[in-house]
Amino acid sequence: MPQIVGGTARGRHFRLPPGDVRPATSRIKQALFDYLNPILLNASALDLYCGSGGLGLEALSRGVSQAVFVDNSEKVLLFARENAISLGFFDRAHFIQQDVFRFLAHFNSETGPTFDLVFAAPPYRSAEPGRILRALDESHTLEPGGVVCLEYSRHNEPPDPTIEHFFLDRRRIYGETVMDVWDYKVK
Repeated sequence: MPQIVGGTARGRHFRLPPGDVRPATSRIKQALFDYLNPILLNASALDLYCGSGGLGLEALSRGVSQAVFVDNSEKVLLFARENAISLGFFDRAHFIQQDVFRFLAHFNSETGPTFDLVFAAPPYRSAEPGRILRALDESHTLEPGGVVCLEYSRHNEPPDPTIEHFFLDRRRIYGETVMDVWDYKVK
């Protein structure tokens, strides 16, 4: 059973929905969140393809002020919601059942919140990391200076390092899993 590895809910477990959900391992989360620590306090986070909510919940445990969880599956989103309740983060969590690309295409930065931090961990079989970065840029979802954490299989095509407005800050490979951290720089 996966657990929160740091912050106020450290050591507490959360549930996984049945099916094709692949939460980040404790090792990956520890390394990623240790790296992100300077920007977490009072940041706002968006967890795309949220699954059980593991990355967004870890961010909330470590000081993020609010997190929005997006997933296409009602069943999966129900688990993320229940996990937020059981960990005591429900008041800072919002849940949206929608396809990620549809959500980004209809996102309105003038009426909705923008985010300092985005997590995207799509199913490996359908991951399109470059498309996700382009959709984030076109949607104006990120605050200038924001960060995107993108998880995908080492067998997927990595994003083009010359995608406008994004700069690869860090890439780590953990067996099958690649975890990129991209900085969003707009003028």
